[in-house]
Amino acid sequence: MPEPPVPEPPTVLAEFLVTERATILQIVRADLDQPAVETIPLGREELRRLVRDTLAVAGPTSRFRSRDPSTWTEPLSMLIEPVTRHCAPGDVVWLVPHDVLHHVPMHALDTGAGPLIDRNPVCYSPSASVMRYCRAKSRPGRRQVLVYADSRPEAPLVHAYGQVGVLTRLYAEHATARVQAAATIGTLAGDLDAHAGGVGVLHLACHGYFTGDDPLRSGLLLAPGPEDDGLLTVERIMGMRMPAELITLSACESGISERHAGDELIGLTRALIYAGAASVVVSLWAVDDLSTSMFMNYFYGALAAGTPRAQALRTAQILLRGTTRGDVVDHCRQSLATTGEDRAVQRRVLLRSLADAHYAAGDFAAALDGYEELAGGGAAPDPRLLTALARARAALRHPGRAPADYDVLAFAHPYYWAPFVLVGDWR
Repeated sequence: MPEPPVPEPPTVLAEFLVTERATILQIVRADLDQPAVETIPLGREELRRLVRDTLAVAGPTSRFRSRDPSTWTEPLSMLIEPVTRHCAPGDVVWLVPHDVLHHVPMHALDTGAGPLIDRNPVCYSPSASVMRYCRAKSRPGRRQVLVYADSRPEAPLVHAYGQVGVLTRLYAEHATARVQAAATIGTLAGDLDAHAGGVGVLHLACHGYFTGDDPLRSGLLLAPGPEDDGLLTVERIMGMRMPAELITLSACESGISERHAGDELIGLTRALIYAGAASVVVSLWAVDDLSTSMFMNYFYGALAAGTPRAQALRTAQILLRGTTRGDVVDHCRQSLATTGEDRAVQRRVLLRSLADAHYAAGDFAAALDGYEELAGGGAAPDPRLLTALARARAALRHPGRAPADYDVLAFAHPYYWAPFVLVGDWR
């Protein structure tokens, strides 16, 4: 006899409305006769100031990366405190942000016992009606996987090749990969037409960009084709048919959207849903290439094992937070082992990541060996590499240096594990 289907966990809808004086939260559960309404004493200007001054979503990511996360996770925690009162651990929390909250990784906010994602899988949608639209388009039998990666040689995403390898290994005969010059808009349109019933996963590991003055011109940088410049803009996506269970944008600032009257979102996420995606994984800020590669390994590993999308994303976020410098060293070594000598640029980036991981663990001798190998490789001197060499030599000479520690967490800061969000169907 076939196994009975695993029941879906209970779902709690939390819909926010930011007003001048306060934020109104409406909570909907299947067992409630009517929505529960909570008033949170955070008005529009205070929220915008908090987000601007602490998350720095419009500024350099280095400023956010160096900031103590408690400067924003704790003041904003009152946004999710009522949510946790109305749901049990393990329930799916479906968040509908409003106004500046679209820029806040609310799954990373503090519950008093850690971030919300430790307690609950989380998904987002621009509105409740959009979620219904997403779920109506879902076709769970879709199996084909399309992977587009490293489409711009002038701005290589070396660690994207690891994502290609993981997806093609996990999905084997169902996976098609297009890299570099093959990753064009025309090829993408052809691949989607060849699977008119829709694909299971469309993974786009390429650069994204956001133009605040003209959000319809925001988009993804694919490879130039014979008839186009490779700019897969929001406007162009809205004219395409892209039926997919999941579209993942492993790219910079892919989830950022422009807010218009009525909280209408004109951005990549909304465009992809309009084009046919049942769910989209996007980033809220420019992401780190190495940590993103490891994050996607965790995410797709869970997804391929049959884990629902929201739970798979939660698993990946928790695993990335627990990733050590030793894990990073192992990841870089494994990537090097599968990167041929003919891919010199990719090998140099991987070698640099490996040396940096040794240095961060306090193994300055191993780091120096790596930096010296790179410096002797015949390439033009790189000022940043020369700085790393000098730093490693100085650290080795320091008489009071501590022993190497490869158990140090590499990606514990939310900058690394919190940018990706699931928008749409969480199943």
